[in-house]
Amino acid sequence: MQVSFLQPTVQQPKTSADYKKTNFEVLARDVHPIDQIEFHKQVGEMIYSTLTTKAMAACKLQDSLDNITTQFKLERASSQAKDTMIKSLEDLVIELGHDPSDVKAT
Repeated sequence: MQVSFLQPTVQQPKTSADYKKTNFEVLARDVHPIDQIEFHKQVGEMIYSTLTTKAMAACKLQDSLDNITTQFKLERASSQAKDTMIKSLEDLVIELGHDPSDVKAT
């Protein structure tokens, strides 16, 4: 079994560069079975925690993407409604007798 840990290289480490990785090897037969079980349990919990964190981040991103998609659809509908209203107003002005080709200088 290989074990790695971070050892500080300065008195008060503040960044990851202030640590060095140290590896050592322990034979599995030299470790008590209860300690091996506890080690595997802790490793499993760390992996589960990491996976859970990543899954939560993915869900939040998906929710944000869904919200943005909905917002874009609403903006598109609003824009189409404005275009329709402008077209209707133009048609109404033409119906009332305004000739768009007859431009009078002011």
